[in-house]
Amino acid sequence: MRGPTHGHGMGVEGVRGGASQDAEKERILSRSPLASLASPSRRLLFELGRVERLARRQCVCQQGAPPRHLFLIGAGRVKVERVADGRVVPLGHRGPGELVGEGALAGAAVSSESATVLDEGHALVVPLAGLERQLASDAALRGALAAALVARQLETEARLGSLLLCTVEARLIEFLRAAARRWGQPHTAGQLVSAPFTHADIALLIGSTRETVTLLLGKLKRAGLIAFDRRRIVIRDGEHLEALAATA
Repeated sequence: MRGPTHGHGMGVEGVRGGASQDAEKERILSRSPLASLASPSRRLLFELGRVERLARRQCVCQQGAPPRHLFLIGAGRVKVERVADGRVVPLGHRGPGELVGEGALAGAAVSSESATVLDEGHALVVPLAGLERQLASDAALRGALAAALVARQLETEARLGSLLLCTVEARLIEFLRAAARRWGQPHTAGQLVSAPFTHADIALLIGSTRETVTLLLGKLKRAGLIAFDRRRIVIRDGEHLEALAATA
């Protein structure tokens, strides 16, 4: 059974309903910035949204188009970027527990960024029309979403500050730590970053070059801090990596 269509008309397959839908909604919400939302706001959000599968290469948000949905990512990876003066500006990769499309809650008539699924997953998809009606009478939901918007703004400011003030090595280490928080899975050698980031992906996100990223990852590998497993990064010594971030 096909769910609604988003972006450029690419469908997403709905996750089966009933108790499994409710359980997955709860799991997704518990990892999101809306985790502290209490009933009845929590229940109303569940009634508005539906858990749906996200297909690889699916466009869930198109810059310049009217926004239609808010996505709370449950699994997978979504690339967010903006075109400015003919150049593509990477804004980050969103993963489990993060929001996509939250900018529409500020009242913009069209989306200021595009979002494309890189790794197949699923999300709690909430129609903006229903959400906006609910916001008019639900102070708790308004407050939770406002806090999420502020947190995203602070994260963006911190990223800009890092680009201006931190070394490439420090930015790479912080990227690795953030990736482990979002996509980390237990591994025999430490913690596996399950998302398959390429060196070019990382370079774009930290404002460097692929060659520099390759050299620095090699340095961290020789130091025993990271390893590789089928082209995915394994964090072998998170504590040492955190200490190194303060001095890099």
